[in-house]
Amino acid sequence: MAVRAERDRAARKPPRKAKDKGQELREEISKAAALHVFTRLGVTDPADIDLDAIAAELNAEIRFEDLEGATARVIQIGDRARIIISTRVVDVGAIRFSIAHEIGHILCKHYVGHTGPTDAVERLCSPLHSGGTTTEREADVFAAELLMPRPLVTSWCAVAPLTFDPVRAISSAFGTSVLASAMRFVELTPERCAVVYTKQGRVQWAKKSPSFTGWIPKRSVAPGSAAFDYFERGSIGESSRIVPGTTWLSSKAERVDAPIYEHATAVPGLGAVFSLLWMPES
Repeated sequence: MAVRAERDRAARKPPRKAKDKGQELREEISKAAALHVFTRLGVTDPADIDLDAIAAELNAEIRFEDLEGATARVIQIGDRARIIISTRVVDVGAIRFSIAHEIGHILCKHYVGHTGPTDAVERLCSPLHSGGTTTEREADVFAAELLMPRPLVTSWCAVAPLTFDPVRAISSAFGTSVLASAMRFVELTPERCAVVYTKQGRVQWAKKSPSFTGWIPKRSVAPGSAAFDYFERGSIGESSRIVPGTTWLSSKAERVDAPIYEHATAVPGLGAVFSLLWMPES
């Protein structure tokens, strides 16, 4: 029985190139697949999103095991599947996102190469890690749309993030991790925001809202930022802070001197921090 595996690259690897039209189309197809599930189940409330029921419909068993080098895994043989989540993942939101990510692989038919009816297809994944393959990105897009459907979550994003409260509200209501909720907020808000993920004192990746045009370079975290405080002192204050635009933006960015609000949260298990940046209009 042939077994084929595809590992997700770690977040520290070089960033993906700008998406081509084909990739954008595939991500839109992933969103459409998730919204089809949303419509078919008649979801009107986040509590209606039952991942166990969705997996059962797909003849997929969900199990928890010790995994090396990944946080989730899916094995498919014909029309049967097994979704395995690492026992090291303890955050309920992260567990739910990982399950939804693997459901995305199944529904979007992300098979690795040509397989026969008795071949096993195995994928090892680390959802939300930048630098993954295109199919990993598509599974992330599916998971975000399934767990935080645009028809339900958009109104939660139509606010200025004066604090981290809007993101925490999404996390609480939709049962998603704070990181996934922040990324969804940035994707849908009309405000100029960005999520910046830093590790070992360096910027690893950034996700920006459509209206946030400033360039956030991959470099060492600047003094004065909440992220810098964590890497220097091991702690982050609860309140947000206002920092100069140069703290995060390239010197060539527009309005580089404009103030930026930074709300940061540590991910101690990964030695990482993600910061939600907000640049007010005036």
